[in-house]
Amino acid sequence: MKKHAQTQTRSRRETLPPAGGSTAVFSPAHLQTLQDIAEPVRLLAGDYLYRENDPANRLYLVKKGSFKVSKLLADGAAVTLSLHIPGDLFGEPDPEQTAVHRFEARALEDAEVLIVQREDLDKLIVTSGSFALEFTNWMALLHRTTQAKFRDLLLFGKSGALCSLLLRLCNMYGTSKGDSDSAMMISKRITNAEMAEMIGSTRESVNRILNDLRGLGVITTEKGRIILKNPEYLRNICHCEDCPKEVCRM
Repeated sequence: MKKHAQTQTRSRRETLPPAGGSTAVFSPAHLQTLQDIAEPVRLLAGDYLYRENDPANRLYLVKKGSFKVSKLLADGAAVTLSLHIPGDLFGEPDPEQTAVHRFEARALEDAEVLIVQREDLDKLIVTSGSFALEFTNWMALLHRTTQAKFRDLLLFGKSGALCSLLLRLCNMYGTSKGDSDSAMMISKRITNAEMAEMIGSTRESVNRILNDLRGLGVITTEKGRIILKNPEYLRNICHCEDCPKEVCRM
Protein backbone atom coordinates (compact mmCIF):
# COMPACT_ATOMS: atom_id res chain seq x y z
CA MET A 1 0.00 0.00 0.00
CA LYS A 2 2.79 2.44 0.90
CA LYS A 3 4.65 1.63 -2.30
CA HIS A 4 1.53 2.36 -4.37
CA ALA A 5 1.02 5.70 -2.59
CA GLN A 6 4.61 6.75 -3.27
CA THR A 7 4.30 5.84 -6.95
CA GLN A 8 1.09 7.86 -7.20
CA THR A 9 2.77 10.88 -5.59
CA ARG A 10 5.68 10.75 -8.02
CA SER A 11 3.28 10.51 -10.95
CA ARG A 12 1.32 13.54 -9.77
CA ARG A 13 4.51 15.56 -9.32
CA GLU A 14 5.59 14.78 -12.88
CA THR A 15 2.35 16.21 -14.26
CA LEU A 16 2.42 19.53 -12.40
CA PRO A 17 0.92 22.28 -14.61
CA PRO A 18 3.50 24.78 -15.86
CA ALA A 19 3.88 27.93 -13.78
CA GLY A 20 2.83 31.02 -15.67
CA GLY A 21 0.03 33.52 -16.08
CA SER A 22 -1.84 33.88 -12.81
CA THR A 23 0.38 31.33 -11.01
CA ALA A 24 3.63 33.16 -11.77
CA VAL A 25 3.60 34.56 -8.22
CA PHE A 26 3.76 31.09 -6.63
CA SER A 27 6.97 29.20 -5.94
CA PRO A 28 7.29 25.69 -7.45
CA ALA A 29 7.04 24.23 -3.94
CA HIS A 30 3.75 25.98 -3.21
CA LEU A 31 2.33 25.07 -6.61
CA GLN A 32 3.16 21.47 -5.77
CA THR A 33 1.42 21.84 -2.41
CA LEU A 34 -1.71 23.10 -4.16
CA GLN A 35 -1.66 20.10 -6.45
CA ASP A 36 -1.18 17.71 -3.53
CA ILE A 37 -4.38 18.91 -1.82
CA ALA A 38 -6.39 19.15 -5.06
CA GLU A 39 -8.74 16.70 -6.72
CA PRO A 40 -8.28 16.14 -10.49
CA VAL A 41 -11.42 16.34 -12.62
CA ARG A 42 -11.76 15.80 -16.37
CA LEU A 43 -14.30 17.64 -18.52
CA LEU A 44 -15.37 17.38 -22.14
CA ALA A 45 -15.55 20.36 -24.46
CA GLY A 46 -18.67 22.36 -23.60
CA ASP A 47 -19.00 21.01 -20.05
CA TYR A 48 -19.61 23.54 -17.28
CA LEU A 49 -17.07 23.71 -14.49
CA TYR A 50 -19.53 25.84 -12.53
CA ARG A 51 -22.64 27.89 -13.21
CA GLU A 52 -24.06 31.08 -11.78
CA ASN A 53 -25.30 30.66 -8.20
CA ASP A 54 -23.24 27.51 -7.60
CA PRO A 55 -21.35 27.70 -4.27
CA ALA A 56 -18.09 29.66 -4.68
CA ASN A 57 -16.04 27.47 -2.36
CA ARG A 58 -13.28 26.19 -4.65
CA LEU A 59 -10.30 27.29 -6.70
CA TYR A 60 -9.34 25.72 -10.02
CA LEU A 61 -5.84 25.01 -11.35
CA VAL A 62 -5.90 24.26 -15.07
CA LYS A 63 -3.82 21.22 -15.99
CA LYS A 64 -4.97 20.65 -19.57
CA GLY A 65 -7.24 22.42 -22.05
CA SER A 66 -8.78 25.85 -21.59
CA PHE A 67 -11.78 27.50 -19.94
CA LYS A 68 -13.94 30.55 -20.57
CA VAL A 69 -15.48 32.54 -17.73
CA SER A 70 -18.54 34.47 -18.93
CA LYS A 71 -21.70 36.26 -17.86
CA LEU A 72 -25.11 35.82 -19.47
CA LEU A 73 -26.94 39.14 -19.63
CA ALA A 74 -30.67 39.76 -19.29
CA ASP A 75 -31.10 40.26 -23.05
CA GLY A 76 -29.54 36.87 -23.78
CA ALA A 77 -26.17 38.26 -24.86
CA ALA A 78 -22.99 36.88 -23.31
CA VAL A 79 -19.86 38.69 -22.17
CA THR A 80 -16.56 36.83 -21.86
CA LEU A 81 -14.66 37.96 -18.78
CA SER A 82 -11.54 35.82 -18.95
CA LEU A 83 -9.83 32.85 -20.58
CA HIS A 84 -7.73 30.34 -18.67
CA ILE A 85 -5.06 27.99 -20.01
CA PRO A 86 -2.75 25.36 -18.44
CA GLY A 87 -0.97 26.74 -15.39
CA ASP A 88 -3.72 29.25 -14.54
CA LEU A 89 -5.38 29.36 -11.13
CA PHE A 90 -8.84 30.90 -11.07
CA GLY A 91 -12.09 31.06 -9.15
CA GLU A 92 -14.03 33.63 -7.15
CA PRO A 93 -12.41 33.77 -3.70
CA ASP A 94 -14.80 35.40 -1.26
CA PRO A 95 -14.61 35.79 2.55
CA GLU A 96 -18.31 34.95 2.85
CA GLN A 97 -18.84 31.26 3.54
CA THR A 98 -22.18 31.37 1.71
CA ALA A 99 -20.85 33.13 -1.41
CA VAL A 100 -22.04 31.95 -4.83
CA HIS A 101 -20.59 32.30 -8.30
CA ARG A 102 -21.68 35.39 -10.21
CA PHE A 103 -20.39 33.99 -13.51
CA GLU A 104 -20.08 30.65 -15.26
CA ALA A 105 -17.01 28.71 -16.40
CA ARG A 106 -17.07 26.35 -19.35
CA ALA A 107 -14.47 24.08 -20.98
CA LEU A 108 -13.57 25.23 -24.50
CA GLU A 109 -12.02 21.84 -25.28
CA ASP A 110 -11.45 18.53 -23.50
CA ALA A 111 -9.80 19.61 -20.28
CA GLU A 112 -8.48 18.58 -16.90
CA VAL A 113 -8.55 20.81 -13.85
CA LEU A 114 -7.32 20.42 -10.27
CA ILE A 115 -9.96 21.50 -7.74
CA VAL A 116 -8.88 22.97 -4.39
CA GLN A 117 -11.59 22.97 -1.73
CA ARG A 118 -12.10 26.11 0.38
CA GLU A 119 -11.49 24.36 3.71
CA ASP A 120 -8.20 22.85 2.48
CA LEU A 121 -7.08 26.23 1.17
CA ASP A 122 -7.93 27.91 4.49
CA LYS A 123 -5.84 25.36 6.40
CA LEU A 124 -2.88 25.94 4.09
CA ILE A 125 -3.10 29.72 4.50
CA VAL A 126 -3.25 29.40 8.31
CA THR A 127 -0.31 26.99 8.56
CA SER A 128 2.04 28.54 5.98
CA GLY A 129 2.84 32.24 6.19
CA SER A 130 4.93 32.12 3.00
CA PHE A 131 2.04 30.57 1.07
CA ALA A 132 -0.37 33.15 2.52
CA LEU A 133 1.90 35.93 1.22
CA GLU A 134 2.02 34.41 -2.26
CA PHE A 135 -1.75 33.90 -2.21
CA THR A 136 -2.18 37.60 -1.38
CA ASN A 137 0.09 38.45 -4.32
CA TRP A 138 -2.04 36.21 -6.55
CA MET A 139 -5.21 38.06 -5.55
CA ALA A 140 -3.45 41.39 -6.18
CA LEU A 141 -2.43 40.15 -9.64
CA LEU A 142 -6.05 39.26 -10.45
CA HIS A 143 -7.16 42.71 -9.27
CA ARG A 144 -4.54 44.43 -11.43
CA THR A 145 -5.53 42.35 -14.46
CA THR A 146 -9.20 43.29 -14.00
CA GLN A 147 -8.31 46.97 -13.64
CA ALA A 148 -6.29 46.88 -16.86
CA LYS A 149 -9.20 45.31 -18.77
CA PHE A 150 -11.64 47.95 -17.53
CA ARG A 151 -9.17 50.68 -18.48
CA ASP A 152 -8.98 49.43 -22.06
CA LEU A 153 -12.74 48.88 -22.37
CA LEU A 154 -13.81 52.23 -20.94
CA LEU A 155 -11.19 54.78 -21.99
CA PHE A 156 -10.28 54.15 -25.63
CA GLY A 157 -13.44 53.02 -27.39
CA LYS A 158 -14.08 49.80 -29.25
CA SER A 159 -10.99 50.20 -31.44
CA GLY A 160 -8.75 50.55 -28.40
CA ALA A 161 -10.45 47.64 -26.68
CA LEU A 162 -10.02 45.37 -29.72
CA CYS A 163 -6.38 46.36 -30.23
CA SER A 164 -5.75 45.61 -26.56
CA LEU A 165 -7.55 42.26 -26.90
CA LEU A 166 -5.36 41.23 -29.84
CA LEU A 167 -2.25 41.97 -27.77
CA ARG A 168 -3.65 40.05 -24.80
CA LEU A 169 -4.48 37.03 -26.95
CA CYS A 170 -1.00 37.21 -28.45
CA ASN A 171 0.51 37.07 -24.95
CA MET A 172 -1.47 33.90 -24.26
CA TYR A 173 -1.35 32.13 -27.63
CA GLY A 174 1.30 34.00 -29.64
CA THR A 175 3.98 32.28 -31.71
CA SER A 176 6.70 34.05 -33.67
CA LYS A 177 6.45 34.27 -37.47
CA GLY A 178 9.81 33.63 -39.09
CA ASP A 179 9.27 36.13 -41.91
CA SER A 180 9.47 39.14 -39.56
CA ASP A 181 11.18 40.06 -36.31
CA SER A 182 8.01 41.59 -34.86
CA ALA A 183 5.20 39.58 -36.49
CA MET A 184 3.32 37.25 -34.12
CA MET A 185 0.56 34.75 -34.88
CA ILE A 186 -2.29 34.02 -32.46
CA SER A 187 -2.18 30.23 -32.70
CA LYS A 188 -5.72 29.72 -31.38
CA ARG A 189 -8.56 30.23 -33.85
CA ILE A 190 -10.94 32.83 -32.43
CA THR A 191 -14.00 34.02 -34.31
CA ASN A 192 -15.07 37.63 -34.65
CA ALA A 193 -18.20 36.83 -32.65
CA GLU A 194 -16.05 35.46 -29.81
CA MET A 195 -13.88 38.58 -29.85
CA ALA A 196 -17.03 40.72 -29.75
CA GLU A 197 -18.08 38.92 -26.55
CA MET A 198 -14.67 39.68 -25.04
CA ILE A 199 -14.98 43.45 -25.51
CA GLY A 200 -18.73 43.87 -25.07
CA SER A 201 -19.30 44.78 -28.71
CA THR A 202 -21.00 43.35 -31.80
CA ARG A 203 -19.61 41.05 -34.47
CA GLU A 204 -20.26 43.75 -37.08
CA SER A 205 -18.14 46.29 -35.19
CA VAL A 206 -15.31 43.79 -34.81
CA ASN A 207 -15.51 42.96 -38.54
CA ARG A 208 -15.21 46.65 -39.43
CA ILE A 209 -12.26 47.34 -37.13
CA LEU A 210 -10.38 44.23 -38.25
CA ASN A 211 -10.92 45.18 -41.90
CA ASP A 212 -9.51 48.64 -41.16
CA LEU A 213 -6.45 47.06 -39.52
CA ARG A 214 -5.97 44.75 -42.50
CA GLY A 215 -6.16 47.71 -44.86
CA LEU A 216 -3.41 49.44 -42.88
CA GLY A 217 -1.22 46.33 -42.99
CA VAL A 218 -1.33 45.96 -39.20
CA ILE A 219 -2.79 42.44 -39.24
CA THR A 220 -3.41 39.63 -41.67
CA THR A 221 -4.86 36.13 -41.43
CA GLU A 222 -3.54 32.69 -42.29
CA LYS A 223 -5.75 29.59 -42.18
CA GLY A 224 -8.18 31.31 -39.85
CA ARG A 225 -5.51 32.58 -37.46
CA ILE A 226 -4.71 36.25 -36.93
CA ILE A 227 -1.15 37.48 -37.49
CA LEU A 228 -0.06 40.72 -35.85
CA LYS A 229 2.32 42.29 -38.37
CA ASN A 230 2.69 45.58 -36.51
CA PRO A 231 2.08 45.09 -32.76
CA GLU A 232 3.50 48.55 -32.05
CA TYR A 233 0.60 50.15 -33.93
CA LEU A 234 -1.85 48.25 -31.73
CA ARG A 235 0.02 49.38 -28.60
CA ASN A 236 -0.27 53.01 -29.69
CA ILE A 237 -4.02 52.74 -30.32
CA CYS A 238 -4.75 51.27 -26.87
CA HIS A 239 -2.16 53.50 -25.13
CA CYS A 240 -0.29 50.43 -23.90
CA GLU A 241 1.31 50.86 -20.48
CA ASP A 242 3.73 47.94 -21.00
CA CYS A 243 2.11 45.74 -18.37
CA PRO A 244 3.85 42.41 -17.75
CA LYS A 245 2.44 39.42 -19.64
CA GLU A 246 0.98 38.06 -16.40
CA VAL A 247 -1.33 41.12 -16.41
CA CYS A 248 -1.78 41.72 -20.15
CA ARG A 249 -3.89 38.65 -20.89
CA MET A 250 -7.54 37.87 -21.45
